[in-house]
Amino acid sequence: MASPHLSLVVPAYNEQSRIASSIERIGAYLAGAGYSSEVIVVDDGSAPAGRAAAQTSLDGLPSGIERSFIQHPVNRGKGAAVRSGCLAARGEYVAFIDADLASPPEDLPALLAALDGGADVAIGVRNQGDGSDMRNQRRLARRLAGKLFAFVMQTLLLPGIGDSQCPLKAFSRRSAQRLFRLQLVDTWAFDAELLFLASRLGLRVEYTPVRWQAMEGSHLRLNLKSAMELWNLCRIRWVHRGVSSSTLSGELPEPA
Repeated sequence: MASPHLSLVVPAYNEQSRIASSIERIGAYLAGAGYSSEVIVVDDGSAPAGRAAAQTSLDGLPSGIERSFIQHPVNRGKGAAVRSGCLAARGEYVAFIDADLASPPEDLPALLAALDGGADVAIGVRNQGDGSDMRNQRRLARRLAGKLFAFVMQTLLLPGIGDSQCPLKAFSRRSAQRLFRLQLVDTWAFDAELLFLASRLGLRVEYTPVRWQAMEGSHLRLNLKSAMELWNLCRIRWVHRGVSSSTLSGELPEPA
């Protein structure tokens, strides 16, 4: 079977209230996009209602779109779910998007255009061309926590990068395979890990403004567990200290 042009990965954890409508919207967008595609839903250890909703959501896709369902038996974290989906993806391009569509699928064309132009990785960012920042919609506590995370991330890993956490990213298939084979962080700091790995591998990364809105029902909580993400930022630099542009080079198959 020929590889689709785009594989879109949707991680889901207890998303029974919105996964069906989100996949329907994704399907409507992809059906009119003019290229072949597949949607991969990765259920990350949801309770039975969430698991069933995630699996049956794929039934709402138009018939021309390929679909796959991956089940984690226990909740492992968003980073683990995205990794499972992206490593299973067959597309020439691989992207992931949040199940709440905080950044909408209609903003994918800008990222795919960056890949068409030779980028290995295309990153959505919430800083807009007019200088505004869509993250300012968040409550004060979330804004402050985000600023702290960004400060530590820039200090330890990615100087000059203001937004590593936007939930819309795309990759060439070869770059996705290289990055996700190396990715170790299972929780939400994995986005920063991917960008750090991309810099160590010498990949070309393009940053593209996309829309974003704060959504109700976020699974992110400001507590001791989320504070451990700052430790993950320290760990990323240490565990990947030996990664270079030659890591995994030449070992990956080309798309069929």
